Amino acid sequence: MRILVILICLFMVGFSLSCREAAQNVNERPTASFIKNLDGKQVLTDSLDEFIQLQMTRMKVPGVSMAIINDGKLVYYKVYGVADIASGKQLTDSTLFEGASTSKPVFAYMTMKLMEEGKIDLDTPLVKYLDPKYVSNYNFDERYAKITARMVLSHTTGFPNWRGNGDLTISFDPGSEFSYSGEGYQFLVRAVESILATNYKGLEEYFQEKVAQPLGMTHTKYVQDEYNRTHKATPHRNGETMEINLWTTEEFNAASALHTNALEFSSWVIALLDKEGLEDKTFELLFEDQITVEEAPSLQTEEGAIAWTPGFAKYDQKGHIVYGHEGNNDGFNALFLLDREKRWAMIQFNNANEVYDFGYDLFGYLHKE
Repeated sequence: MRILVILICLFMVGFSLSCREAAQNVNERPTASFIKNLDGKQVLTDSLDEFIQLQMTRMKVPGVSMAIINDGKLVYYKVYGVADIASGKQLTDSTLFEGASTSKPVFAYMTMKLMEEGKIDLDTPLVKYLDPKYVSNYNFDERYAKITARMVLSHTTGFPNWRGNGDLTISFDPGSEFSYSGEGYQFLVRAVESILATNYKGLEEYFQEKVAQPLGMTHTKYVQDEYNRTHKATPHRNGETMEINLWTTEEFNAASALHTNALEFSSWVIALLDKEGLEDKTFELLFEDQITVEEAPSLQTEEGAIAWTPGFAKYDQKGHIVYGHEGNNDGFNALFLLDREKRWAMIQFNNANEVYDFGYDLFGYLHKE
């Protein structure tokens, strides 16, 4: 049956990347008895399973979607626990999670696509692209006219994370300091919508065409459809269910709305390690320091990072330089870390609120002495 599916796929679409998705669906999950950490040391998957389950109990994490990449290949993928405690519904490979702020680097990758197509320049003030209908949302401070896509992606706009109910303020001259900002990403969204002369639906279509579909990320979306809504894990706080939030049906929120799981997300991470989908020079730009801890000490005190690139936090983790991003929405938590040189990565999504240490504890376990 597996051979038949693959032959049909090849017949219908040739050797396109959509076959990558079909093969992924019919292939068995990785079954290695051990994985390698960044030091090249073997970690038994049985012991890793045990640690994850102990941490889930200790931190009241109902469900986890987890992946490890060694040498650019997915060697470990597993789901643990339940999608919903109240009903006891089990987590499956189809269960989707809110990616929270891991949405940002994926959108940065998409922005680089736009740059390569000549549709956006990273250093042109975004106001030059902005449809006039959006201007009143940002012109409370004339310095907004200085903000560029590069500043948004490296969190140097001066915007707060979110404005709340008041006017959108700017706390420093754009480009001079670091201040983590979801509002910045939404400013960039408005500029991209203006460039493409579209709305949130068209922006989702562009993401699907340029990023998700070529990588076989079938249900990874910023704007959710009925399938995603019915396959979404339930959010939890302190081991109790929360109301499922359906806020991503009529908005493209680049800062926090991506829905995915570790299996689909791993396809994008492998693309980063393989330099797939962008030109080599664009990949180097994507991982190039834009602001460092020497210039902005808040990078270390607030984010634990040593630098920020156009889309990624840069960390020194036990002597290894890794890039990645964490994410926290109400009832969901995520983290991915990757080492470009080692072609290694760790990805985890879960449906628990503010369990900030879960992913980092896992990384620490993999690299314990």
